[in-house]
Amino acid sequence: MVDALAVAGVDRVFTLSGNQILSVFDATIGRDVALVHTRHEAAAVHMADAWGRLTEQPGVALVTAGPGHLNAISALYGARMAESPVLLLSGASPRGQRGRGAFQELDQVAAARPVVKAAWSVDDPARVGHDVARALALAVGGRPGPVHLSLPGDVLEAVASETTPSARAAPPAAVNESDALAIVALLAEARRPL
Repeated sequence: MVDALAVAGVDRVFTLSGNQILSVFDATIGRDVALVHTRHEAAAVHMADAWGRLTEQPGVALVTAGPGHLNAISALYGARMAESPVLLLSGASPRGQRGRGAFQELDQVAAARPVVKAAWSVDDPARVGHDVARALALAVGGRPGPVHLSLPGDVLEAVASETTPSARAAPPAAVNESDALAIVALLAEARRPL
């Protein structure tokens, strides 16, 4: 995951430590991704939001599961309304303990969904880099806004060999002039255009 962030040009992550994300802290040691520590999860998201607004690059916040995730959600609302590119990474209970009352267990994806462009759980250790790249691209693509990834502890601690893709947003699609003229002609002839 840290590789995917670094490849995308993310050089800082705003965070408050917690059990489920300690492996990410360890992975940043000796890397060019700095951890900026806060005293509250909402502060981490507010800082990521400010970073996104000022730089037009995704601001990244990393929080722990359950209560930590819920503390971060109120700040996501502000980022959504400001169309700020933010990626919230939340630690989560291990996959095998879902629905069994695991420590700080919560359906974090459902909790975040109303205030983000997209939210999902990263359930395949071999796809962590791809999911991070996709989330970063979504945060800056189209109308910018926050995206949430829920990261089960066992996924974060798994050893996976994968190629980390570029997380840069794809350039906007262009329409050539002849296609644009054809579209205009079709709309002009339509009996019930959009």
